Amino acid sequence: MTVRIFAIVLELLGVLLIIIGGQGDSPVGFVGPALMLLSGILLFTPSSLSDLASAGH
Repeated sequence: MTVRIFAIVLELLGVLLIIIGGQGDSPVGFVGPALMLLSGILLFTPSSLSDLASAGH
């Protein structure tokens, strides 16, 4: 499993938890946005330091 696929799975799980948590009084609804934020960070963070170094030039 690549990091990209893992991030997409987290994104989908976050959306699902928002839907499930919104239907009740469960704190699960607060975990969904946290997972979506984490997946966004994983998707938009360079995968290695060489990518980061080449982006500066």
